[in-house]
Amino acid sequence: MALHEADGETVKRVLMVAYYFPPVAASGAMRPLGFCRNLVAYGWQPQVLTTTPECVYPLHQVDPKLGERVPAGVEVIRVPYVDRLQQVLQCREMLRGIVRRSTPHESERKTGAALMPSDSSPGRSTLKDFILDWAFAFPDRQCGWMRQAVRKLRALPEKDVPDVIFATGGPWTNFLIGNTLAEYFHRPLVLDYRDPWNCNPYYSFNSDTLTRKSRATEAQVCQSASHVIANTEELRERLIDDYECLRDRCTWIPNGFDRETLTPAQVSQNQSDYCPTSSGYELCHFGTVYGKRTPRILLQAVWELFQEHQLKPEAIRLRFVGGWDTTDPECEHYAVNLEKHGFLRREPPVSHSVCLREMQRSSVLLVLQPDSPLQVPAKIYEYVATGRPLLLIGGEGATANLVARHGLGVSSPNHIARIKALLKDVTAGTQKLVPPDGARVNRFEYQSLTGELAAILDAAVRARPVR
Repeated sequence: MALHEADGETVKRVLMVAYYFPPVAASGAMRPLGFCRNLVAYGWQPQVLTTTPECVYPLHQVDPKLGERVPAGVEVIRVPYVDRLQQVLQCREMLRGIVRRSTPHESERKTGAALMPSDSSPGRSTLKDFILDWAFAFPDRQCGWMRQAVRKLRALPEKDVPDVIFATGGPWTNFLIGNTLAEYFHRPLVLDYRDPWNCNPYYSFNSDTLTRKSRATEAQVCQSASHVIANTEELRERLIDDYECLRDRCTWIPNGFDRETLTPAQVSQNQSDYCPTSSGYELCHFGTVYGKRTPRILLQAVWELFQEHQLKPEAIRLRFVGGWDTTDPECEHYAVNLEKHGFLRREPPVSHSVCLREMQRSSVLLVLQPDSPLQVPAKIYEYVATGRPLLLIGGEGATANLVARHGLGVSSPNHIARIKALLKDVTAGTQKLVPPDGARVNRFEYQSLTGELAAILDAAVRARPVR
């Protein structure tokens, strides 16, 4: 074990494998940032392994002010890489362009067709997808980073070898990098689940073979880890159910917020500054709308209430700040109609600092989390920091339990009738939207949460597992 001396005191060093890290303004960057800012106070010097902002997939906004929050004493090792799948797809499009521009003989047409198989053939398309996933997207699209990251870190001199490897996922490539480095340096590995892996409704393969391989890979890294951290109690219980070996070495630490990074105007100490507008409630959502995290059912509920003459924009309005990446035509249909009648505003993404300021100005903060029983969106904790009440669409699982357990707001299942009933109760005043109590808010400060992480890192060093 290599402990390091600084000013006569023993300083322990932890390498944090974090694909998403500031200045990249991804929600997944906030947890490692929060830990980095507070670990030194507990005797741990963090070092971060990440990639460069331009290499991040999918592309995320870069916020220089967020990058300034990384402590000056934290070494950030940025390893660029090339997305090989993107290269293959670009090459394919280039070849297709060449084929389209040429006028080959019949025999050449057949050769061209063989080089560029038609996606209309189900069997051929399935085989092509399997090969592409196996070669370029396993365990995820970020897998191309692994070789470069491992090569870079293996070159560390002995004096700079960390005492513990901490890998936070997803992407799950982080776990594979962490496991590889832990074996190479003979150091303990701590895994940090910010989301579920194979039991994640947003993560899947079309191939049964790759699905089995993914589950086996997760089982292997969990078996190798000295400790596993989940960010919700529900996820911790699921991990223990899936991997019995984790029963005595799996805990949960929620996401949180760092009060020191928020100005007094952006964080509430109590309920006294909460003044809902006299012109009704504006439900504000910050962040990207995508995939299953779609507002379609909510928009339909608002539209139906309007059509039934039971709701006016003076009572309930919706505001979405951030990317609008849903491709659901029904969702877009309702959004356009609600915009025409003054119920809805869509605004482009803003910087993290502006986002925090706008959260504080909101009367109600909207959370969309349907069909995600084990997950809590990371931004909900910054919502909590502002002292605004939450309205959650997705009344089941970890997020709903968190909102109810800590009195953070109200929730509804993602069903039209239930959402309509909740909105009518809110506008009638029979359902109160009350800000959370200050003492409950403090539970989610990274200053205290990092103490829990430091205790796990200390235990991992003391155990010194043989790898």
